[in-house]
Amino acid sequence: MSASFLTSLSEQEFKEFLKSAIKEIIGDDLAKLKSSLPDILNIKEAAAFLKLKITTLYEKTSQKIIPHFKKGNKLYFNRNELEEWIKTGKVKTKQEIEGNAVSYLLTKKNKNNRKNK
Repeated sequence: MSASFLTSLSEQEFKEFLKSAIKEIIGDDLAKLKSSLPDILNIKEAAAFLKLKITTLYEKTSQKIIPHFKKGNKLYFNRNELEEWIKTGKVKTKQEIEGNAVSYLLTKKNKNNRKNK
């Protein structure tokens, strides 16, 4: 990459270039990591995947907080289900909350207008 290439980009173009390069790098690393993990994880693998202590994971399974399987006295976890479980804890951004509030208020206003007609 030459210096003239970088200086000919606007700030916005440079940011987009960086975003694209970072996504490509991270995407490759994530794909390698996912392909190296089996679909069914034992307790140690699941704890490492979730970055939890094994005792914490045992607590979450006994409280039926986390999806798991039990065969005999062994616990197993489906990697895809763990990913979905993680996603259920998503915290909405301020913009998402504000957007939901505006949508709710507009819907409520439209319903009230229909009732009054």
